[in-house]
Amino acid sequence: MIISYGSNVIVRDGMYKCCFYYTCNTHSLDIEMACRTQLAAAVGTKAELVSVSREPIEFGIWNEVVKEPRGPLTMHKQILTGLKCIKSDIVFLCESDVLYHPSHFDFEPEWDDTFYYNTNVWKLRYPDGHAIWTDDLQQVSGCCADRNLLLEFYQRRVIEIEQNGFNRHYEPGPKTGSCQTENWQSAFPNLDIRHNRTLTKSKWSPGEFRNKKYAKGWQETDGELPGWGNVKELMVRIRET
Repeated sequence: MIISYGSNVIVRDGMYKCCFYYTCNTHSLDIEMACRTQLAAAVGTKAELVSVSREPIEFGIWNEVVKEPRGPLTMHKQILTGLKCIKSDIVFLCESDVLYHPSHFDFEPEWDDTFYYNTNVWKLRYPDGHAIWTDDLQQVSGCCADRNLLLEFYQRRVIEIEQNGFNRHYEPGPKTGSCQTENWQSAFPNLDIRHNRTLTKSKWSPGEFRNKKYAKGWQETDGELPGWGNVKELMVRIRET
């Protein structure tokens, strides 16, 4: 069931960007509100901000609601719903438990047939703020691509999941079709907050990876991260949101 909330869609001439925020409405409220506040500040005037949720929220120039049970299929349906409404040429997929740095939205895709991933991302453990890094981390929350390319992908994926079930692969790429991908890195990292309501399992040591190639470049810190300051102090501010 899809419900519309608002309809103020801005149309401009030429290529422009959209920040597409989607949420399952089940995260701890301090995480959700801290991420929304940071996202709105990070986007500023660089892109339009729109949202899709499972319950109505007042966030962005419009909000669509997909009232279905939380899970991978609903997440894909939410993204597809938003893409059908978006008029922008370039879309940044943005999740409700990620702190986005303003430099993330400076990116300009070169090709309209490629999914681009910002791999400058640290995973930040809630609530203590312990942070980890692995090389070449491709996540949907860091994906930016042409709107039509994303729309075609998610139309196909929703049908595949409905017919065959979910195969544990979220990201557009070789594991979900013949998709071309490229990595890039923003000037400063995004912070992916890992908590007890994430759809994917968190790993806090290289030994937890079945395929060790995904632990390549492993780093850990409880100190400073560029563009963010001390991670422990940052987590305290999130909990006080």
